[in-house]
Amino acid sequence: MIRLATQICFVAFFVLSCVSLVQADLNKGIVAAWTFDDGKVTDAIGKNHGKLFKGAVVKNGGKFGKALDVNGSDDCRADIKLSKDIEKVIEGPNTVAYWLYVREGRNHSGVWKGEKVGWGANFTFRMVTTSNNNFTWGVTHGGTEAWFATDGAIEPEKWIHVCQTVDGKEAIGYVTHEGGKTEIPASGQQNPHAAPEPYNLFPDVPLEFGCGRGVGGNVGNDTFLDGIIDDVIIW
Repeated sequence: MIRLATQICFVAFFVLSCVSLVQADLNKGIVAAWTFDDGKVTDAIGKNHGKLFKGAVVKNGGKFGKALDVNGSDDCRADIKLSKDIEKVIEGPNTVAYWLYVREGRNHSGVWKGEKVGWGANFTFRMVTTSNNNFTWGVTHGGTEAWFATDGAIEPEKWIHVCQTVDGKEAIGYVTHEGGKTEIPASGQQNPHAAPEPYNLFPDVPLEFGCGRGVGGNVGNDTFLDGIIDDVIIW
């Protein structure tokens, strides 16, 4: 528990150092955290435990201890069925953050929740790669997909902390390269990006780590990240 608390505090430092708009929500505390250090997809805060699929493993070599390693093959991912309490949290102001190590960034693959990873108001939130160097973010509300892309925001084979905050009015994507300063990367769609609450929920589909679904708006056109994901935390 001491190690877990240390890790969460360390990650929280990154979030707190760059977030002012959602301060009230941060004060409510962490509602879910997947550190992977028990070798499983275990929620260290609550009971939102997940499962591994098709070659996904938890092993040493994470940013902190163990992490989720996905190899880019079909259906290689982790899924988590979220509780109603967590669904309620992500319907309003919230923060999602994780550490990412990209070996090969696939088109729209990473951490997200929804039916399709874009092309309409088809997801609750997304924080996914589009290539080795590019990253796309967003939430949806009503019939609006509030998405924004940040080209050049990430790079392969380095640890990068990504964090998305929504305060009920706008979404902001933050990137912190290991050893660097936290930045709000530029976006042609604007970052920050207008995103009023409530955010759309998709309670019948899981939170997913390491994939993206319905790319191009086409059901079954799914992509899978080749990389490592560590310390996924929701405030």
